[in-house]
Amino acid sequence: MKTRHTIALALLLFLTNSFTNLKAQTLFDSNEEFITFSIPSEDVDMRTYEVTLDEEFQYDNTFTPSNIPQYEAQENVAAFALSMLAFGVGFGFTEFDTLWCLHAEYYLRLALLKGMAMYGAIGFAYNGISGDFLDTTLFEATLKLLMFSVLVKRYQQVRLLYGILGAYGFGNNKFPDGFKTDITRFTVGLVLGLHILLSQQWSFLIQTNILNYQEQTNDSNGIEVTSNSTWGFINKNNILAFSLVYTFGNRRR
Repeated sequence: MKTRHTIALALLLFLTNSFTNLKAQTLFDSNEEFITFSIPSEDVDMRTYEVTLDEEFQYDNTFTPSNIPQYEAQENVAAFALSMLAFGVGFGFTEFDTLWCLHAEYYLRLALLKGMAMYGAIGFAYNGISGDFLDTTLFEATLKLLMFSVLVKRYQQVRLLYGILGAYGFGNNKFPDGFKTDITRFTVGLVLGLHILLSQQWSFLIQTNILNYQEQTNDSNGIEVTSNSTWGFINKNNILAFSLVYTFGNRRR
């Protein structure tokens, strides 16, 4: 009798264990999603939560701009342009005359250095002198070799430009009594100015000749008279030129 009870008990335990394993396997193999519970946010006091960071972990924010203008500046001046086209006007004054010009220049980048670039520029200008005793008109071609160097390093929106120029011009002088002479003029000078970036493609340029040597020939009925002069004034006997510059082919340094 005991043997029958023992066999029945063992069979019961075996069936119970098999049924439990089968239910567990069915539960984990099922595709049914578990029911999730949510706690309303108003029941959670966020002030009781603490967040700790690993002190050894550091963010590299070297190139992270501190504000939007800085980001825009970095984008706009990420590269010195391959080429630029400038056009504008210029003014100058002497004791008796007013000097003026309309000009256009094309700039081509020749070399790229750290924080600066070298440009060659070819330009054309229509120059004039208006005064009580003399009116002059002159067509002039110029060649320049200029360096552009970053002046404000944080935003890099202002560049210093400096270099040399050579110019050749021809035109005529007109006097109040109707007398006229033909002129040719050769000029060598030192250029100084500022290049101010306005956007990724537009900028503003201010430049003048801080030192000039000029040789001029006046021709009247076959009689030529040559004179030369040297001066180093800003906006006196020379022109302070203002240009709007369009940029071609920006690329990152």
